[in-house]
Amino acid sequence: MENKAEIEKYIHDFILNRPHVFILGAGATIAAIPNGDKNGLRCSVMNNFLEELDLLDILSGVKLNTKSRNLEDIYSELDTIPEYTSIKYELENRIIQKFSQYVLPEQPTIYDYLILSLRSKDYIFTFNWDDLLIQAYNRVCRITNDLPQLVFLHGNIGVGICNECHAIQSYRNIRCYKCGATSLHLPKLLFPVKKKNYNSDPYISTAWNGLLEIIKNASILTIFGYSAPKTDIEAIEAMKTAFSSTFRRYDQIEIIDVKPESELLDTWSDFIQPTNFHVSTYTTLFDSIIGEFPRRSVEGYYKRNFCDWWGQSTLTLKKCADFKGLKELIRPVIYNEIQGNYDVI
Repeated sequence: MENKAEIEKYIHDFILNRPHVFILGAGATIAAIPNGDKNGLRCSVMNNFLEELDLLDILSGVKLNTKSRNLEDIYSELDTIPEYTSIKYELENRIIQKFSQYVLPEQPTIYDYLILSLRSKDYIFTFNWDDLLIQAYNRVCRITNDLPQLVFLHGNIGVGICNECHAIQSYRNIRCYKCGATSLHLPKLLFPVKKKNYNSDPYISTAWNGLLEIIKNASILTIFGYSAPKTDIEAIEAMKTAFSSTFRRYDQIEIIDVKPESELLDTWSDFIQPTNFHVSTYTTLFDSIIGEFPRRSVEGYYKRNFCDWWGQSTLTLKKCADFKGLKELIRPVIYNEIQGNYDVI
């Protein structure tokens, strides 16, 4: 490039024209309903999953070699024993029934704040089976329809696929919105650890291909409550390869988790290094970059780090007692968007 102006324009376009990408794990859902859902139901991580969700009776009389209390380890062994096929299917069905009971509290949750703080150019990829993210989307879309894309990497009890035309939609639909068929199915939720063949399910395969393509081009990657378990090691390797395949020195990684910072930095070191160690860790979404710049995260990151700006946003994410308050809080940036103005305010 010939001059400073050209270089500055290149950096400007390179950063601002790319998305903010979130990857969610079970910790994100736990943060969304820390005191339980509307009816007091609590979520669980894979370890001790059956105990915490009161599903241990399924394994009554079942003899397993594994001593692990991790759901995926238990499912993987069941999958290898033909006489336990009915138990395996019962486990899958009970998980669907259990997660179908979850209802968001009436007040705004972390998921409501998260979705509303991103735009349609951004993405949320989640490993979670519960449909609380979808419930939150259906609430905040009454405030604006310029919301991020949601992608479910392990399937989801709220995602339906038409058996006739294969259109993806809400599993709660009585008829397919596209062809009118009345038969929908869920994408596969559980895979044996030793043969996690995501390509065996068309929806899951498409979701993963989308993730690997999108994270190549993310300006900001935020990992929220995802522990990178050993059972996902092949998938994480694919993510790492995709993320590090492009120039990342201008990009940012955030990790939102309650674990010690040293542990988080060690877990995600292969992602952090390509960004020249542009990484921040937080224990809450409100302290992250979308907390400081809701709906302007990439713009705020660029302005602060590449424009010698030492100021602060006049609109930051705050806890609201109800959706009326949340709508009022976010109204100034949405008004500006209607005018075509995406500047930090």
